[in-house]
Amino acid sequence: MDKFAVNISTKGMKDQRCALPRGKGLGGSTLINYMMYVRGNQQDFDNWANAGNPGWSYQDVLPYFKKSENSFLNISNGYHGVDGPLDVRFVPYRTEMSRIFVDSLKELAMPLVDYNGENQLGVSYLHTNLRDGQRLSASTAFLEPIASRPNLHILINSRATKILIDPITKTSYGVEFVRERKRYAVIAKKEVLLTAGALQSPQLLMLSGVGPEDQLKNIGIPVIRNLPVGKVIYDHLYFTGLTFVTNTRNLTLHVDRIVTLEMLARYLNGNGTMTIPGGVEVIGFLNTRNASLVAIPDIELIFVNGSPASDEGSGIREGLRFNDEVYDTYRPLEAGDKDAFTVNIVLLHPKSRGYMELKNSNPFQWPKFYMNFLKQDEDIETLLNGIKWVLRIMDTPTMKKYGVKLHDILLPNCAQFQHGSDDYWRCALRTQATSMYHQTATCRMGPTWDSEAVVSPKLQVYGITNLRVVDVGVIPMTFSGHPAAIAYMIGEKSADMIKEHWLKSANESQ
Repeated sequence: MDKFAVNISTKGMKDQRCALPRGKGLGGSTLINYMMYVRGNQQDFDNWANAGNPGWSYQDVLPYFKKSENSFLNISNGYHGVDGPLDVRFVPYRTEMSRIFVDSLKELAMPLVDYNGENQLGVSYLHTNLRDGQRLSASTAFLEPIASRPNLHILINSRATKILIDPITKTSYGVEFVRERKRYAVIAKKEVLLTAGALQSPQLLMLSGVGPEDQLKNIGIPVIRNLPVGKVIYDHLYFTGLTFVTNTRNLTLHVDRIVTLEMLARYLNGNGTMTIPGGVEVIGFLNTRNASLVAIPDIELIFVNGSPASDEGSGIREGLRFNDEVYDTYRPLEAGDKDAFTVNIVLLHPKSRGYMELKNSNPFQWPKFYMNFLKQDEDIETLLNGIKWVLRIMDTPTMKKYGVKLHDILLPNCAQFQHGSDDYWRCALRTQATSMYHQTATCRMGPTWDSEAVVSPKLQVYGITNLRVVDVGVIPMTFSGHPAAIAYMIGEKSADMIKEHWLKSANESQ
């Protein structure tokens, strides 16, 4: 189900809006993500703790990352688990161009690293959540093995519409939901856990009377607790405008457009080109600006087989919402007569941040999202540094061997600038940069003195008894990973916090 965000940078997209897709089913957005398992930098979590969130330092959360993980990476460094339900593997198939790309980055002094281990800066083949070459969703990994438990009841085809909260005692006591056009309520014996994600958890809180007082009053929702719900949204912005062509054929997926019986058979046996998630095989992390923070990356590189025209303008173009002017610059690559690959550049720690507001009190209509991408000039300059760094790969001996060149057709709305100039790339960033669908911080975790905090370090909603938010909306600041891995960690850690809370409560009542 698609949502859309107003964005000051998306000049090359339909209606100047980027998509914010979400999975609708058991497993949530792990049904549609790229299956990339990226925890983030150790300092990210230490920053959480240093901001007044005890228990969330890297040493605190590492055991929970390991607890959920069943690693097949053959890396023995103390950073990976082997007994959890979540498979973490390298992609079982590697194209020759991915090896060439890794070699070129090594020539630029990027070491091979375990980016989920001690040192993140460097390059690595992708760690993925795959099983037998196919998607491993949160539902398949965590729910299916315990589906027969008598104390677990799963309702599909149901939509939560409101958290039930006593306005006098400010105690959460249940959830209202709609199923088959009928309204129901389920009552909680202990507490309600809100896990609808960074965009829908805040929506449910606001629909339930927990949120910015002025906003709720304006749309007629009785205010139970005035909290800054949705006042902050962080997201990873990424630039899709660096596509390279070679003088080779059949070293990438660019020419493999027809699914043959052989390809399908290999996929069903857990191998072959169809196991590569979205064409992504390699990622890298670098710091382009601050030598004093060399352990923390500001840019992530994502190697993608092919170009935005590899599928002749169908899925990729629609996902990126390119308008005709932008897509036409890639149209010559539809022929597929030469290999092509793209290096996407991800801004890991944006200074710009957005916000969200309810459109109305209808739970079946999406809120309004204002992402404010590239509002801060520093974000543009960091991405520009990333572009310049990536362009250096063309000068490496490895890339020269294969005749790698930048696909450099001018974007029409940037034609007033010389291609390759700083101003041209700044214009291109405002044309093609888009959301990576990593929204966080809408229900920020923070101490009582944090004016933007919605939940405590125990993930309890401030001012509401028996209500927690347990999803990536609680992430308090920007980070160097992908939210799926962190979501699993938050789930594991919150389970222990909840058990500890109720065991302590039971002991005190005796």
